Amino acid sequence: MAINGSARKDGNTAILINTVFEELNKAGMETEMIQFAGKMIEPCKAC
Repeated sequence: MAINGSARKDGNTAILINTVFEELNKAGMETEMIQFAGKMIEPCKAC
């Protein structure tokens, strides 16, 4: 499992996570990414 806390859902962090996931999937491991982009997390207002 990976948690992407970047404000850009398909940004560099997601690209890196997916690159690692590709190798893990080749090895037969199940992967999942949790994205925080677009979610309101109080009290953060992205200021």
